[in-house]
Amino acid sequence: MKIKSLRYRINLWYTVLMCIIAAAFITCVVTAARMVEKNEAQQTLIKSVERNVDEIEVENGVLDIESDFAFLNGDVHALVFSAEGNLLGGSYPDNFTNPPEMENGKINIIGDYYVYDSLLHFLKFEYKINGITGEIISSECDALVSYTPFSGNLDTVGENCVLSYRQAYDIALEHSTRTKESTELIMARSYEYNEDPLYEIEFYCSEAGYEDIWVRGVMKSDYTGSVWGIIAQIAAILVPIVIIISSLVGNIIAKKSMLPIKKLSEAVSFIQSGSDLSKKVDVVDSDPDIVSLTNNFNAMSERLHVSFETEKQFSSDVSHELKTPTSVIIAECDYQLSSAEEPYTESFKTIKKQAEGISNIISQMLLFSRLEQGNEKPHMENEDLSELVNAVCDNIEFVMNKNITLERDIDNDIFMKLDISMMTRIVTNLVSNAATYQDDNGYIKVSLKKNDEGILLTVQDKGYGISKEHLDKIWNRFYRVDKSRSRMSGGSGLGLSMVKQLTEIHGGKVSVESEIGKGSTFYVQLPQE
Repeated sequence: MKIKSLRYRINLWYTVLMCIIAAAFITCVVTAARMVEKNEAQQTLIKSVERNVDEIEVENGVLDIESDFAFLNGDVHALVFSAEGNLLGGSYPDNFTNPPEMENGKINIIGDYYVYDSLLHFLKFEYKINGITGEIISSECDALVSYTPFSGNLDTVGENCVLSYRQAYDIALEHSTRTKESTELIMARSYEYNEDPLYEIEFYCSEAGYEDIWVRGVMKSDYTGSVWGIIAQIAAILVPIVIIISSLVGNIIAKKSMLPIKKLSEAVSFIQSGSDLSKKVDVVDSDPDIVSLTNNFNAMSERLHVSFETEKQFSSDVSHELKTPTSVIIAECDYQLSSAEEPYTESFKTIKKQAEGISNIISQMLLFSRLEQGNEKPHMENEDLSELVNAVCDNIEFVMNKNITLERDIDNDIFMKLDISMMTRIVTNLVSNAATYQDDNGYIKVSLKKNDEGILLTVQDKGYGISKEHLDKIWNRFYRVDKSRSRMSGGSGLGLSMVKQLTEIHGGKVSVESEIGKGSTFYVQLPQE
């Protein structure tokens, strides 16, 4: 099976993603349109039914459905039922079947239709009464949902009237056979009609003036179906356009995204074809993952380059460092073999000293090599660093030939995860280094404290000091500020380099402050955890 290129797959994934987004967008639009359509349809149905409710009244005891009542208003079919459910007027749509039970103020969905019912309670009485004779001109009973009680003065008399408002209200109550206890006046006003003064009295009664009436509205649920057609047309045009544009844009994005990978491939080919490991790849304004990959490649290339250069330098340095001790050993051996006298003690001391120097250098170099190759794994355990530092100071004081004061400022019970062997070497190298590079009657102060960053080990001396141009180089292998003095004191230039590397293995960092003639202070910042 042929494996598709990464560029092809990026383009394909991008195109599919854009199609999914387009489909999701259209689905959201359709859903929103459907919700709007449903809401508009239901509101239209409710308004049509409530408008028809106002056209039903009871006049002089007879139910009157006025001519303005719309039994068919656009897509809405209106029907009127008695309280027992008998049809009084109107008809269902042709395809409507299985009408539901009456439910006041609720919209039911029956098949493809919305059904809305409104129950009419005839609780409002309206009377028109002659203000002079008290004759009842007309009486009506309407449906009532809410009302506001009348707050005027009933003892006054209307203009050109003989009767008062209260008398007109009493006439209306008597005619309706209702009592004041079961009613509440809503409106009382007077006006002239055909030169006759009239009272208009309206009151609410808890006892209905006519049996309840139901008004039902029925409307097809997809009455705005044209919206669906428009959306379908838009989708049919939009989706192919989105696919084409997505494919073209995806191809451009994939091509641009793969450019750093292409540069990396070219760099690898270049390195593979020759011995130049300094080749770098520059990537700007690219994806963070690509930039990270490029930076890692450059770091790897740089590390390989440094490793090869270090290996070359290592061979040269080892040859140089081993040359003098080896020559001394040969010279002393020749002397012992050719001399008639037997000064064996001094000769063997010299041989032993030089042999130990060689052994120390070789040991440190082997440790460097094992650490770089990953063969020397630190064995981390939670140990008392305070006790370790004190023990190292005790040992150095015991073997120190010079008359040097070693002061300690070590807090007790400072624990951390460490490799005992490696940490011992760190402290030993620093304190021994301080003792080596100063004269008799010198001074060393070893401090161990906790700080905000963790644990701080400080080794301070009042020795020769280091000039500023050497400070950033003393951590390099075999680097010695004063080569002649270092050689006389037995220094190999590996101690501080070893300190730096072992400190970094423990997650820490090293630094130094120094001034010629005043001494140096070395800092080892270690993490608490």
